[in-house]
Amino acid sequence: MINNNTKNKVLVSVIVPSFNHQLYLKERLISIVQQSFEAFECIILDDASEDNSVEIIDSFVGEDDRIRSFKYLQNSGNTFVQWNKGVHLAKGEFIWLAESDDIADSELLAKLLKPLIEDQDIVLSYCQSHKMNHQGNVTGSWLDYTADLDSIQFEEDFVMEGIQFIDKFLIKRNVIPNASAVLFRKSIFDKVGGADEMLKTNSDWLTWLKMLCYGKVAYIHNHLNYFRYHSKSVIGLANSLKSENQYSPKFDYILRKNIIQFLKLHSIVLPKRSVEYNKSAIQLDEGNLGLFVLGNGLFLYGWFLILKSSIYPKLQSGFIKKALQLL
Repeated sequence: MINNNTKNKVLVSVIVPSFNHQLYLKERLISIVQQSFEAFECIILDDASEDNSVEIIDSFVGEDDRIRSFKYLQNSGNTFVQWNKGVHLAKGEFIWLAESDDIADSELLAKLLKPLIEDQDIVLSYCQSHKMNHQGNVTGSWLDYTADLDSIQFEEDFVMEGIQFIDKFLIKRNVIPNASAVLFRKSIFDKVGGADEMLKTNSDWLTWLKMLCYGKVAYIHNHLNYFRYHSKSVIGLANSLKSENQYSPKFDYILRKNIIQFLKLHSIVLPKRSVEYNKSAIQLDEGNLGLFVLGNGLFLYGWFLILKSSIYPKLQSGFIKKALQLL
C-alpha cells in the first residue's frame, strides 16, 4: 500500500519534454503539481521553444522547489532525445514521461505507482486514456483502438507477464499509445538502452517492447490520462510529413527489424506466433516498399524487394502480379 511512510521512501521523476506548447503547457504543469502523490521531482526540458514556453516554465520553477528546468538553445529534432536526457538526469526509481501537451487526473501517479510498489516484477504500469482535442474537449477514449484485439481485456484492471502481453497485443500494434499514461522503472529503461533516437515516431513502442521482455505489465482501466490531438502533437507532426511522394510503412518494418536484433542480442525468445507475425508484417511492408520504389523508377531495388518479399517468410505471388501491372 502507498502511505505516508512509503511516500517518504519513493521518488518519482516526472520528465516534461517541452517544445512550442505554450497553449497547453500551463495546464499540463498544473496537472503535475496537483498530483495527490507528492514525493516527486519534475524535470522540464525545453527543446529550444520559439514561443513563450520558457516564461511559463520559469514561473513554475519559482513557485515549486520540486521543479527544475533545462533549456537547450538548439532543437534536437526528436522527442526521444529528450526522453533519454531526462531519464539520465532523473534521481527517481520510477519515471513518468509527461508530454507537455497532455494533462492528467490528480490520482494518476498514485494509482500507477501502487502496482509497481506491490510487485517488484512489474516493470511498467499504465492507464486508459481519454482522447482530447486542441480545445480540451474529450472526444473519446483508446478503448476503440484495442476493441478488435480484445473487446473485454481492457475494460478491467489486470497484471500480465510482459512476454504474454507482447504476444497478445503489443507485437500487433502499440496498445500503449501515449507515454503520458505510463509509469516505469528507471532501471529497466536503462537496461534496454533507453529510447532509440534513430526512430522519430515510434520509439516509444519499441521501448515498451524491450522493457516488457524483462517483467510484467500492470494496466489500470480508469481514464486518468488525457491524450491531446492537435496539429503540433508528435502524431500530428508525423502525419503532416506524409505525402504521396514518401513511402509510409503500414506495419513499421524498421521497428520490427530492430526488435529482432534486440531479441537476438539478449537471447530472448518470443512465442512462435509473435515471431511469425513479426516476419509477415516485415514481408508486407517490404513488398509494398518495392512496389513504391518500382513505380518511382528504381527498377533494380524495387524488383529486389518484390522478389525477396515473395519468397520469405512464405511464398506468395501478389507483389509480383502487382509489379507486372506497373510495367
